[in-house]
Amino acid sequence: MTNTRKHFSDELEELNNRVEAMGQEVLESYKRLVIACEDNDIDLAHHIMDHDKIVNGLEESINVDAYLLIAKQCPVASDLRQIISAVKISNDLERIADYSVNIAKYIIKTKNDNDQFVSRVVALTNLFIPMLKDIIKAFKSRDVEAALKVSEIDEKIDTTYKKYVKEFIKLARAKTDEEAEEAMRVILVLKQIERAGDHVTNIAENIVYMVNAKRLELD
Repeated sequence: MTNTRKHFSDELEELNNRVEAMGQEVLESYKRLVIACEDNDIDLAHHIMDHDKIVNGLEESINVDAYLLIAKQCPVASDLRQIISAVKISNDLERIADYSVNIAKYIIKTKNDNDQFVSRVVALTNLFIPMLKDIIKAFKSRDVEAALKVSEIDEKIDTTYKKYVKEFIKLARAKTDEEAEEAMRVILVLKQIERAGDHVTNIAENIVYMVNAKRLELD
C-alpha cells in the first residue's frame, strides 16, 4: 500500500469513526430523554438541548471532511459510496437529534400531573432506543442483514404510535379544553419519535447502498 493510499484509508476510517461517534451522542440524548420524562427533570431536558450543539458540530465536520476527501482523492466505487453514505447518515442523525430537542422542550413545558401523557412518550422512546442502537452497530460492522432488521422495529413503532394517537384523540373529545390541548400536544411529541424511526430506516438503506451498491426503500 502506497503512502497516499494509506493516508486516504486512515482519513476514511476517521470519517466513519466520527459517524459512529455521532450516533452514540444521539443515542445518549434519547436515553436521557427517558430519565428526564420519568423524573420530570427540567435540568436534564435543558442539557439535552445544549448537547445538540455537539451533534451539530460533528455533522458539520463530517460534511466538510467528506467533501475534502472527494476533492483531494477523487475516490471511486466502494470508497466513494462510503463517503457519500457518511454524509447522508450524518444528516439523518442530525435530524434524529433535532427530534430529541423538540421532545426536551415538551418536557420543560409540560405539567407535573400528566403521567398518562408522559408514560406514552417514554414507552415509544423505549421502543426507538434499541432501533437506534442496532443501526449504529450495523453501520460499524457493515452488517446489511442487521440493518434491514430495523424495519421490523419501525413497524412496531408505527403501530404503537397510531394506537396512542387514537387514544389521545378519544381522550381529547371527552375531556376539558385544557386536557384536550395537552393531548394534542403529546400527539405532536409522539410524531417526533415516529419520524425518528423513519430516519433510522433511511440509515439502513444507506448501509445497504454502502456495502452492496444497491438502492432500496424500506417501508
